Amino acid sequence: MRPLPVLPTLALALGIGLAGPAAADEFTDVLESALEAYRDGDVVGARADVEYATKLLDARKAETLAAFLPAAPAGWTREEAEADGAGIAMAMFGGGTAAAATYRRAEEQFTLTLVANSPMVSGMGAMVSSLAAVAGSGSRRIQRTEFAVSDGDLQGVVGGKVLVSADGTASLDDMAAVIDLMDLRALAEF
Repeated sequence: MRPLPVLPTLALALGIGLAGPAAADEFTDVLESALEAYRDGDVVGARADVEYATKLLDARKAETLAAFLPAAPAGWTREEAEADGAGIAMAMFGGGTAAAATYRRAEEQFTLTLVANSPMVSGMGAMVSSLAAVAGSGSRRIQRTEFAVSDGDLQGVVGGKVLVSADGTASLDDMAAVIDLMDLRALAEF
């Protein structure tokens, strides 16, 4: 049996085919362009389009992850943290998806960061527990997840695959309260 070509198989698996304009968006347009380049024998162009489509999917995944970051509690403000350098940071962690927001109240602030689907995160769960046992550190449980307390910061691994980190000048109680606003059970399924 002859193997199926990769690009058409990818398009069929994603259910996009060559749908009409009503279903078109940037992602499907790029994949259609990749299929056209592939059919024309332009493997380099097809690969470039598939790589760009992958970046679009990564951005969509980051948006989905960012939706887990809670709104600012009363008296606080929230802003999306800068994404500059996120690709480099994720490459250092072996890839994955990251989202962050900074919370502010008067002179206090902290950044809540989520890192998911990274090979490094899966091994960090035990390390977080060990860090909590080190002298001068402690731990805090939030929604049945253990968070290590170190130098006024909180770090925990949810579901063995999503790193949740809070660091800044806000109190541990304030950072823990914002983390507690998150649906950690749903985050574990991300």
